[in-house]
Amino acid sequence: MVALSQIDFKLLLCLNALLTRKNVSRAADEMHMSQPAMSRSLAKLRELFDDPLFVRTSHGMEPTARALALSQPLQRTLDQLGSLLISQDFSAKLCQRNFRLHMSCYTSQAHLAAIATAFYAQAPKAELEIIDIRGKSLQYHSAQEIDLALVSQMTYIPDYFHQLHLGDESMYCFMSADHPLADKRLDLASFLHYPHAVVTLGSGPNMPIENLLSAIGESRKIGFRTPHYINVLEVISNTQMLFNSPPIVPQGFARQFNLVAKRIPLEIPPYRYYLSWPPTLHKDPAHQWLRELCAKAIRANLKTLDSDK
Repeated sequence: MVALSQIDFKLLLCLNALLTRKNVSRAADEMHMSQPAMSRSLAKLRELFDDPLFVRTSHGMEPTARALALSQPLQRTLDQLGSLLISQDFSAKLCQRNFRLHMSCYTSQAHLAAIATAFYAQAPKAELEIIDIRGKSLQYHSAQEIDLALVSQMTYIPDYFHQLHLGDESMYCFMSADHPLADKRLDLASFLHYPHAVVTLGSGPNMPIENLLSAIGESRKIGFRTPHYINVLEVISNTQMLFNSPPIVPQGFARQFNLVAKRIPLEIPPYRYYLSWPPTLHKDPAHQWLRELCAKAIRANLKTLDSDK
């Protein structure tokens, strides 16, 4: 039995041409080969299959029983191999795929509504599954478990992932409208006097604010930690705690929780949005559609935020 690794697949194309044309010269023309080259290929095919394959008769070159038995399986095999090289067309309307989008509590609150609206308008039969990002959680998922992640610079991303920067949000300090600082300019002393509420991301990178304060020999007191974003808004609305955050989500709940925003008395880097995905999906047409959809929805949200300032 001949090992598959020993087969020159071009020989199978030559055999198909010979079966179709039943003539060495015409088969050579079809394969853009010289007649001697096709004759050499036929000699190799005879050795490979241990059969003459074609014999000369008064009616020309006739296939043997072995050659005829190979004809249909060979055509099916070549058709299947050919399909591997054809770019797959993607139709969002017909897609029934399940897409897994990894997001933090904040990013899902900020952008999921816009993403889902566009997603189901274009792909009504598809599924969208949201998976919560926790610190270095992306590191522990295989590439087959991640379609797309919406992340910030505070999220650990494997270094081999692709990334697309979408835009930024400035950081603000939020507090209750009844807070003693609500009608005052926020200075560093006041900022550090009151306890802070934070949303935890597990074992991710340090918050930039901690690094900035440490650099000037200062620190803040943390009075409340939670992985749930809305919990923080509820807590600061009823206490004198402060909360530092990008503004999209808190502004959406400002009236409900009676919140006001102040500029933070530190040069804090903006919250940077990235789409990130594993290299195994980079060329996938369905994935290209998904990340273009997400990028458009998020950028539109950020543009709306800029126009409201």
